[in-house]
Formats: sequence, C-alpha cells, structure tokens
Amino acid sequence: ARPTRKMKYNDVDISSSSNLNILRGGDAETGKNNKATTTNPSTDDLYRKRTKLLRTHAQTSFLILCSTSVVAFAPLPSLTRRLVADATSSPQAKAVKILSVLTSIAAAIELFLSPLMGVLIDNFGRKRPSIILHSLVALANGLVVLHPGVGTILLSRTVNVLVGGFLVIVSQAVIADMFSMPMASSLSSSSSAATPAPNENMGSVLGLQAACVSLGFLFGSVVGGRLTEHGERLTYGVALVFSTLATLNVAFRMWDSLKLSTAMGGGDKSSKDNNKTIDNGVGSDTRTEVGSILRNKILEAPLSSVRLFFGYGSRMRTLALLMMLQTAPNFSGDIFQLFAREEWGLHPKGFADLVAVFGIIGIFSNISLPFILQYISLRTFSLFAILSAMFFPLTVIFGNSHRHALIAGCIGLYGACQQVGTKTAMTSLATELGAPQGQLQGEKASMLALLKITVPLVYGMLYLKGKAWVNNLGTAESGGGSDAPTAIASFGLEMITRKIGRKLPFVMNVFLGMCAFAVTWQNL
Repeated sequence: ARPTRKMKYNDVDISSSSNLNILRGGDAETGKNNKATTTNPSTDDLYRKRTKLLRTHAQTSFLILCSTSVVAFAPLPSLTRRLVADATSSPQAKAVKILSVLTSIAAAIELFLSPLMGVLIDNFGRKRPSIILHSLVALANGLVVLHPGVGTILLSRTVNVLVGGFLVIVSQAVIADMFSMPMASSLSSSSSAATPAPNENMGSVLGLQAACVSLGFLFGSVVGGRLTEHGERLTYGVALVFSTLATLNVAFRMWDSLKLSTAMGGGDKSSKDNNKTIDNGVGSDTRTEVGSILRNKILEAPLSSVRLFFGYGSRMRTLALLMMLQTAPNFSGDIFQLFAREEWGLHPKGFADLVAVFGIIGIFSNISLPFILQYISLRTFSLFAILSAMFFPLTVIFGNSHRHALIAGCIGLYGACQQVGTKTAMTSLATELGAPQGQLQGEKASMLALLKITVPLVYGMLYLKGKAWVNNLGTAESGGGSDAPTAIASFGLEMITRKIGRKLPFVMNVFLGMCAFAVTWQNL
C-alpha cells in the first residue's frame, strides 16, 4: 500500500520478504494479496517497470558512451588535416591549442549550467530532458556526416563534452529515484539472510552502471581508433548510429523515473509537489514558478559549486569533501601521459594500450562489486577500495617502469570503485532530508566541474616544480668546509629529491588517499 507519510530506511526492515509483502499490500506470512489493505492493484506492475527501467538505463548509458568515445580522438587528426601552418606554429600545435581552449570553455559552461539542469529535471521529469540531450548528440554527429569541416567538428566536440556532463546528472537522479523509499524494497524480495541492505543495493547498481559506462568507453575507443584513419564521415556516421539508438531507447523504452517513483509512494518532496506538472503538462503558474527558480539559479550559479558545503548540514559537507578527495586524482591524466612519455619513454600507442588495460580492470571490478557487497558492508568496501587506489601512485613513486604500474593497477583493481560508497551516502542523505535529487546532482556536477578546471593546474605546477628541483641539483655547487652531519643531511635531501622530484603529483595522490581513508573511517 502507498505509505501515508514519508518513509525512511530506519522505519521498516525492508530486507525481509515478509515486510516486502506488507509494502505490496499482502500478508506478512503467506505473501498473498490482502484486499482489505491493498490500495494500489498495479503495484506489482510498477515494480516490474522499475526493474526494466534500470536495465534500459544501463543499455542507454552503454550506447551513448559508445557514441561519444568513437569520436573522442577524432577531432585532433581531423583539425590537423584542415588547419594551415603559419610561421609560429604547426597545424597540430594549433589544433591542440584550439581543443584545449574549447575544453576549458566547456568546463566553465558546465560549472554554470549544471545547477540549472538539476532544476529542470526536478520540475519536468527525467525523460523529456534526457530525450533532448541524446537528440543533441545525434544531431551534432549528423552535421559532421553531412558537412565535415572545422566548424561542425568543433561544434560536435562541444556538444559531446557538455551533454556528457549533463547526462551524468540525469543518470544519477534516475538511480536515486529508483532507491527512494519504498522503492528500494524491490531489490530485497529474497528472504535470504544474506540479502544486502538498501545502501548496498544502491552501491551494486552504481557499480553495474559504472561497468556499462567503462565498457562503452572501451568499446567506442577501440572502434574509433580504427575508424579515424578512414575519414570523418565514417567515424561520425558510426557515432550517429549509436547516439540515434540511445535516443530511441530513451523515447520508446524508458519510463520517467520521477513519475514512477511518485506512483510508488517514494521520491523526494519535489517529486510529489511537481507530480501534476509531470502528468498534465506545465501550466502558466508552474511556468512562472519554474522561471523564477531558474533566474535565481542563474544568479546563484557561481556559488552552486560550494552549496553542498553549506546548504544541507554538516554530514553532507563531510561527504562533499570526501567526494572531492576521491575525485581529484582522476584529473591527473594529462600529467600522467606526459610523465609516461618523458620518464618511461612510452609512446602514444603504448600509453593507449596501458589505458585500455586499466579500462578492462575497471570493468571487472565494477561487475564483481554486487557480489562482494553481499558479504561485506559498503563502508568496509569503501575503506578497502581507497587502500586499493593508493597502490598505483605508490608504485609509480617507488617503481621504475610502466610494467610496475600495470602490476599495481591489477593489485589495486577496486580503486576504481572507491566513490560508490560516497555517492550512495549522499543520495540516501538527500532522500532523508527531502532534497530534490536533480538539484543535488546538479550541484555536485558543478562542484566537480570546478575541480576539473583547477586541479589540472595544481598537478601541472607540481610536476614542473619537481622537475626544476631535479634539474637544479646538477648545477648546484656545494660549499666547501661543511661538517659531516650537514653533508649527510644534504646527501639525504638530494636522494629524496631525485627520487620523488618529478613524481610530486603522485605524492599528492597518496596524500589525498590518506585523507579520504581517514574521513571515510570517521564518517561514512
């Protein structure tokens, strides 16, 4: 039966089949329908829709990641062929500069628009904005197929980067809707004592979702790398097929998760307040209210990235800090590529193979996550995953080749899943507080966009500073007449500087991992 009040995870033990039968309007022992208590005869159908929705959502994520990754490496060679060299730079250098500026602009736009996207999907549902976003990707790819040129290639690149960030917001909101009470109970229909708790169930779904994303990126990258040599029309044509399939999948096979969550008696406060908007369209009063909210969000956009620290209480502030600590190392990829080329002599093809192996490791770890969470708690797994993630930077610091780093990546394979516990805790806390899930995901995306702009600068500064220290060691003159303790201290400092000077970004990753472990131990 639909609950008469907002339920929380602590209100009822939903891990047992008897309580699940009660929620469905049946008898606690037999599970048969009780006509005296059943108020929604279509509840079982809604639960089936919920399960199908999660499967369809994973399929759509795979398809759109295939589309975006197929063309991820196409702009650089395409622009290089079309740009003309001048006296100051080569076509490739000009192409790299253009793409770098474009990426920075896209990140800044994402910083401002992510909160607005959260408001839109809270007020208009998840499905219609999702259809529009997938259609934009298909349209951008189609323009390149019809008229390949510098302008259309840059437009497609911008759309793919921006829409990719917005689709992450929608995706997280959909999963959050599916685990709003009492919908989480649908995953706990087994009477086994080993049935995971709601948070572990959400963690399993997030892990499978990440596995679909990783698989789509890996498949698309392999296909795109081979198609790029055959021209833009074929490459973007394949991307057009994948993005069109994703659009059709959303349009004809997915239900609106916000509407379904409200029908199940779950969802956040905004879900119930906006149920009329989703069902019956947008009236004049609703348009005025939404327009006012959007105007306020535009004015608040520069501060939206830090709203998580001040708008939801101390526990959300701690979780946001933990999310930043866990996410920052993900933006060291460019420095890692530079380090691999200069220190290990790894050519682009070798580096691409190394990244592909890490992608396969990430897929395996995310797929196996649901099975692990049947036996250990999400908190224990989060601590283990953080320690696993620290294997890689430690090996880079003390190792001497990319083979050592590859072995460390295999040993610490579950480091790719370290954010699952944090995302689950943030989503569950927002549900308890009655906060709109779209707004939460938009503000989280805005915070991560700010990291995307600032953190690479920090990593670049650390690498250049450490490299300068190492280079200065060879030219520095030690003064004569120093005593033995001073000479020993200078020799020790020189050894440490030579060992970790160029590896300061990885030292920072180890430090961030230690901080994340401490915060998780105390608060998750």
